[in-house]
Amino acid sequence: MNLCATSQGPIYYELVGAGPPLILLHSDGASGREFAPVVETLARDHRVLLLDLPGCGRSPRRAFSIEYYEENAKAALDAAHKLLDEPVRVVGVGGGGVCALWMGILAPRKVRAIVADSFAEFYDADDVRRDLACHRDPTPEMVSYFREMNGDDWRTVIHELDRLFAQMAEERRSVFDWRLEEVAVPVLLTVSRRDHLVKDAARRMLEVAEQIPSAKLVVYPAGDHPSMWSNQAEFWDEALRFLARSS
Repeated sequence: MNLCATSQGPIYYELVGAGPPLILLHSDGASGREFAPVVETLARDHRVLLLDLPGCGRSPRRAFSIEYYEENAKAALDAAHKLLDEPVRVVGVGGGGVCALWMGILAPRKVRAIVADSFAEFYDADDVRRDLACHRDPTPEMVSYFREMNGDDWRTVIHELDRLFAQMAEERRSVFDWRLEEVAVPVLLTVSRRDHLVKDAARRMLEVAEQIPSAKLVVYPAGDHPSMWSNQAEFWDEALRFLARSS
């Protein structure tokens, strides 16, 4: 098993392809397997680093602290330094998008550009209620998905996320610790106006964009959560053109 030692513990990785380095960061409750539909295509023109973020996928299990996203970014930066050792482009979806922006906050010289899709800066009580209702009575399709992403102990990962989201909602805590204005690299933010998982997703993503000096926001009128997959062709066309301009 490919494990990379980081300041946040060992994490699983896969490194494929050749070209400019590109890191892919998965959504909450998922793993690097989430990118299976596109990794082969991306690897034709990029050196693609897939990570299972701390506690997820094939990485060792751990409790998720209130600094979860910042810690994930530190792990991703450590892996990028050891495995790529040059400034990287980053694409993240959901919580992976939050992690990508944290990379830009923590180490702007190590990040060339960021694409971050389908997330919100705050969790509120309604968000937590939706998550809990969904996770307490998952559909067979959801169980199959979480098991594919995390293995037979997938409930451990989901339990940690539910606990984390409830704590964030109670504290009304910004997932960026109020530091978005420190992001100084080019950023593309994407979201679907019809996202069923993030309430008022377009408005909430606009609030994120307004805090980042270098941000461009794309709102898809159709699609769902996340727009990376519901609007797959449009998203990847836009994302790859954006990243190419940031070379």
